[in-house]
Amino acid sequence: MKKTVKYFSNHRVLSSAAAKYITALANAEIKKKGYFTMAVSGGGAPVATYRLLAKSKIDWKRTFIFWQDDRFVNYDDKDSNVKLVFESMITPAKIAYNMVFPVPAPEFSGTPEKAAKSYETIIKKIFGRLQSPAATPRIDLIIAGVGPDGHTASLFPGDKKALGEKKKLVINVKAPDWAAVKERVTMTLPMINGCGTLLYIASEKGKEELIKEILKGVKKYPAALTKAKKEVVWFIDRAK
Repeated sequence: MKKTVKYFSNHRVLSSAAAKYITALANAEIKKKGYFTMAVSGGGAPVATYRLLAKSKIDWKRTFIFWQDDRFVNYDDKDSNVKLVFESMITPAKIAYNMVFPVPAPEFSGTPEKAAKSYETIIKKIFGRLQSPAATPRIDLIIAGVGPDGHTASLFPGDKKALGEKKKLVINVKAPDWAAVKERVTMTLPMINGCGTLLYIASEKGKEELIKEILKGVKKYPAALTKAKKEVVWFIDRAK
Protein backbone atom coordinates (compact mmCIF):
# COMPACT_ATOMS: atom_id res chain seq x y z
CA MET A 1 0.00 0.00 0.00
CA LYS A 2 1.28 3.43 -0.97
CA LYS A 3 1.12 6.33 1.49
CA THR A 4 1.36 9.95 0.36
CA VAL A 5 1.52 12.93 2.72
CA LYS A 6 1.21 16.46 1.35
CA TYR A 7 1.33 19.70 3.35
CA PHE A 8 -0.30 22.96 2.29
CA SER A 9 0.18 26.52 3.47
CA ASN A 10 -3.51 27.04 4.23
CA HIS A 11 -6.88 25.35 3.95
CA ARG A 12 -7.91 27.18 0.79
CA VAL A 13 -4.92 25.80 -1.11
CA LEU A 14 -5.49 22.35 0.37
CA SER A 15 -9.17 22.33 -0.62
CA SER A 16 -8.37 23.32 -4.18
CA ALA A 17 -5.78 20.54 -4.44
CA ALA A 18 -8.16 18.01 -2.89
CA ALA A 19 -10.96 18.88 -5.31
CA LYS A 20 -8.60 18.53 -8.28
CA TYR A 21 -7.29 15.22 -6.94
CA ILE A 22 -10.80 13.82 -6.43
CA THR A 23 -11.99 15.03 -9.83
CA ALA A 24 -9.03 13.41 -11.58
CA LEU A 25 -9.58 10.14 -9.72
CA ALA A 26 -13.30 10.16 -10.50
CA ASN A 27 -12.74 10.81 -14.19
CA ALA A 28 -10.11 8.09 -14.38
CA GLU A 29 -12.36 5.49 -12.74
CA ILE A 30 -15.35 6.45 -14.90
CA LYS A 31 -13.21 6.17 -18.03
CA LYS A 32 -11.87 2.79 -16.91
CA LYS A 33 -15.03 1.06 -15.71
CA GLY A 34 -17.97 3.38 -16.33
CA TYR A 35 -18.68 4.54 -12.78
CA PHE A 36 -17.13 6.03 -9.65
CA THR A 37 -18.00 5.38 -6.01
CA MET A 38 -17.11 7.55 -3.06
CA ALA A 39 -17.95 7.86 0.62
CA VAL A 40 -18.04 11.29 2.21
CA SER A 41 -17.60 12.36 5.82
CA GLY A 42 -18.73 15.25 8.01
CA GLY A 43 -16.86 17.84 10.04
CA GLY A 44 -15.64 21.23 8.96
CA ALA A 45 -12.45 20.17 7.18
CA PRO A 46 -13.92 18.85 3.89
CA VAL A 47 -16.66 21.46 3.41
CA ALA A 48 -14.60 23.76 1.18
CA THR A 49 -13.58 20.76 -0.89
CA TYR A 50 -17.22 19.73 -1.31
CA ARG A 51 -18.12 23.24 -2.47
CA LEU A 52 -15.41 23.09 -5.09
CA LEU A 53 -16.46 19.61 -6.18
CA ALA A 54 -19.97 20.96 -6.78
CA LYS A 55 -18.42 23.13 -9.53
CA SER A 56 -16.16 20.38 -10.90
CA LYS A 57 -16.32 18.38 -14.13
CA ILE A 58 -17.16 15.10 -12.41
CA ASP A 59 -19.83 13.10 -14.24
CA TRP A 60 -22.30 12.95 -11.35
CA LYS A 61 -24.67 10.75 -13.34
CA ARG A 62 -22.08 7.99 -13.00
CA THR A 63 -20.98 8.74 -9.44
CA PHE A 64 -22.43 6.85 -6.49
CA ILE A 65 -22.23 8.69 -3.15
CA PHE A 66 -22.26 7.05 0.28
CA TRP A 67 -21.50 8.23 3.83
CA GLN A 68 -18.58 6.91 5.84
CA ASP A 69 -20.57 7.59 9.00
CA ASP A 70 -23.25 9.81 10.45
CA ARG A 71 -24.80 10.84 13.70
CA PHE A 72 -28.13 9.11 14.22
CA VAL A 73 -30.28 12.18 13.66
CA ASN A 74 -32.81 13.16 11.02
CA TYR A 75 -31.55 14.73 7.82
CA ASP A 76 -32.70 18.25 8.70
CA ASP A 77 -30.81 18.21 12.01
CA LYS A 78 -27.90 20.65 12.34
CA ASP A 79 -25.62 17.75 13.35
CA SER A 80 -26.44 15.62 10.31
CA ASN A 81 -23.57 14.79 7.96
CA VAL A 82 -26.21 14.26 5.27
CA LYS A 83 -27.40 17.83 5.69
CA LEU A 84 -23.83 19.13 5.54
CA VAL A 85 -22.97 17.33 2.30
CA PHE A 86 -26.28 18.15 0.66
CA GLU A 87 -25.87 21.85 1.39
CA SER A 88 -22.23 22.05 0.32
CA MET A 89 -22.13 19.68 -2.67
CA ILE A 90 -25.16 17.63 -3.65
CA THR A 91 -27.74 20.42 -3.96
CA PRO A 92 -25.42 22.97 -5.65
CA ALA A 93 -24.21 20.32 -8.11
CA LYS A 94 -27.80 19.17 -8.74
CA ILE A 95 -26.81 15.54 -8.20
CA ALA A 96 -29.71 13.17 -8.81
CA TYR A 97 -31.05 11.57 -5.65
CA ASN A 98 -30.91 8.10 -7.19
CA MET A 99 -27.09 8.35 -7.02
CA VAL A 100 -27.05 9.35 -3.35
CA PHE A 101 -27.21 6.77 -0.54
CA PRO A 102 -27.20 8.28 2.97
CA VAL A 103 -27.29 6.42 6.27
CA PRO A 104 -30.98 5.76 7.11
CA ALA A 105 -32.28 8.40 9.52
CA PRO A 106 -34.30 7.69 12.71
CA GLU A 107 -37.56 8.58 10.98
CA PHE A 108 -36.95 5.76 8.49
CA SER A 109 -35.17 3.13 10.57
CA GLY A 110 -36.28 3.62 14.17
CA THR A 111 -33.10 2.49 15.94
CA PRO A 112 -29.35 2.80 15.28
CA GLU A 113 -29.12 -0.99 15.12
CA LYS A 114 -31.72 -1.17 12.36
CA ALA A 115 -30.12 1.75 10.54
CA ALA A 116 -26.74 0.00 10.50
CA LYS A 117 -28.21 -3.26 9.21
CA SER A 118 -30.23 -1.44 6.57
CA TYR A 119 -27.24 0.56 5.40
CA GLU A 120 -25.08 -2.54 5.04
CA THR A 121 -27.87 -4.14 3.00
CA ILE A 122 -28.08 -1.06 0.76
CA ILE A 123 -24.32 -1.01 0.22
CA LYS A 124 -24.19 -4.72 -0.60
CA LYS A 125 -27.09 -4.38 -3.01
CA ILE A 126 -25.55 -1.47 -4.92
CA PHE A 127 -22.08 -2.99 -5.08
CA GLY A 128 -23.56 -6.39 -5.90
CA ARG A 129 -24.79 -4.82 -9.14
CA LEU A 130 -21.57 -2.94 -9.81
CA GLN A 131 -19.09 -5.61 -8.74
CA SER A 132 -19.23 -9.27 -7.78
CA PRO A 133 -22.05 -10.00 -5.30
CA ALA A 134 -19.70 -12.34 -3.42
CA ALA A 135 -16.92 -9.79 -2.99
CA THR A 136 -16.51 -7.25 -0.22
CA PRO A 137 -17.64 -3.91 -1.66
CA ARG A 138 -14.71 -1.76 -2.71
CA ILE A 139 -15.39 1.97 -2.69
CA ASP A 140 -13.10 3.83 -5.06
CA LEU A 141 -12.56 6.73 -2.67
CA ILE A 142 -13.31 7.47 0.96
CA ILE A 143 -12.92 11.07 2.12
CA ALA A 144 -11.96 10.94 5.78
CA GLY A 145 -11.08 13.22 8.65
CA VAL A 146 -9.39 12.83 12.00
CA GLY A 147 -10.67 14.03 15.36
CA PRO A 148 -8.58 15.53 18.18
CA ASP A 149 -8.57 12.13 19.90
CA GLY A 150 -7.42 10.31 16.77
CA HIS A 151 -10.83 8.95 15.81
CA THR A 152 -11.90 8.63 12.21
CA ALA A 153 -15.41 7.93 10.91
CA SER A 154 -17.18 7.07 14.19
CA LEU A 155 -14.45 4.70 15.32
CA PHE A 156 -13.19 5.97 18.64
CA PRO A 157 -10.11 5.12 20.74
CA GLY A 158 -10.73 2.35 23.24
CA ASP A 159 -13.89 1.01 21.57
CA LYS A 160 -12.58 -2.55 21.34
CA LYS A 161 -15.81 -4.00 20.00
CA ALA A 162 -16.07 -1.55 17.10
CA LEU A 163 -12.37 -1.59 16.29
CA GLY A 164 -12.28 -5.37 16.52
CA GLU A 165 -15.23 -5.94 14.16
CA LYS A 166 -14.14 -8.34 11.40
CA LYS A 167 -17.29 -9.22 9.45
CA LYS A 168 -19.83 -6.41 9.44
CA LEU A 169 -19.40 -3.52 7.03
CA VAL A 170 -21.55 -1.09 9.00
CA ILE A 171 -22.27 -0.96 12.74
CA ASN A 172 -23.89 1.31 15.28
CA VAL A 173 -21.71 2.73 18.03
CA LYS A 174 -21.88 5.15 20.94
CA ALA A 175 -19.56 8.13 20.86
CA PRO A 176 -17.71 9.25 24.01
CA ASP A 177 -19.44 11.45 26.59
CA TRP A 178 -17.98 14.64 25.10
CA ALA A 179 -19.90 14.16 21.84
CA ALA A 180 -23.07 16.19 21.32
CA VAL A 181 -24.71 13.21 19.58
CA LYS A 182 -23.67 9.86 20.98
CA GLU A 183 -25.62 7.45 18.76
CA ARG A 184 -23.72 6.89 15.51
CA VAL A 185 -23.73 4.63 12.47
CA THR A 186 -20.33 4.00 10.89
CA MET A 187 -18.47 1.94 8.36
CA THR A 188 -16.12 -0.55 10.00
CA LEU A 189 -12.42 -1.05 9.46
CA PRO A 190 -13.01 -3.97 7.03
CA MET A 191 -15.19 -1.69 4.89
CA ILE A 192 -12.87 1.33 5.12
CA ASN A 193 -9.69 -0.68 4.60
CA GLY A 194 -11.15 -2.32 1.51
CA CYS A 195 -11.43 0.97 -0.34
CA GLY A 196 -9.26 1.84 -3.33
CA THR A 197 -8.05 5.21 -2.06
CA LEU A 198 -8.43 6.77 1.38
CA LEU A 199 -8.04 10.54 1.41
CA TYR A 200 -7.60 12.32 4.73
CA ILE A 201 -8.34 16.05 4.77
CA ALA A 202 -6.94 17.50 7.97
CA SER A 203 -5.52 20.56 9.66
CA GLU A 204 -2.45 20.61 11.88
CA LYS A 205 -4.01 23.26 14.10
CA GLY A 206 -4.20 21.69 17.56
CA LYS A 207 -3.32 18.29 16.09
CA GLU A 208 0.32 18.56 15.03
CA GLU A 209 1.70 15.94 17.44
CA LEU A 210 -1.39 13.74 17.04
CA ILE A 211 -1.03 13.61 13.26
CA LYS A 212 2.70 12.84 13.59
CA GLU A 213 1.88 9.85 15.82
CA ILE A 214 -0.87 8.62 13.49
CA LEU A 215 1.47 8.82 10.51
CA LYS A 216 4.01 6.79 12.53
CA GLY A 217 1.31 4.13 13.00
CA VAL A 218 0.64 4.47 16.74
CA LYS A 219 -2.17 1.95 17.04
CA LYS A 220 -4.07 3.51 19.94
CA TYR A 221 -5.47 5.94 17.37
CA PRO A 222 -8.16 4.48 15.09
CA ALA A 223 -6.97 6.64 12.19
CA ALA A 224 -3.64 4.79 12.36
CA LEU A 225 -5.45 1.48 11.80
CA THR A 226 -6.85 2.50 8.44
CA LYS A 227 -5.43 1.54 5.07
CA ALA A 228 -6.47 1.15 1.46
CA LYS A 229 -5.93 -1.25 -1.42
CA LYS A 230 -4.14 1.32 -3.56
CA GLU A 231 -3.17 4.40 -1.57
CA VAL A 232 -3.71 6.36 1.62
CA VAL A 233 -3.32 10.09 0.98
CA TRP A 234 -3.02 12.78 3.64
CA PHE A 235 -3.69 16.39 2.69
CA ILE A 236 -2.72 18.52 5.69
CA ASP A 237 -2.80 22.28 6.08
CA ARG A 238 -0.28 24.01 8.30
CA ALA A 239 -2.65 26.82 9.31
CA LYS A 240 -1.85 28.06 12.79
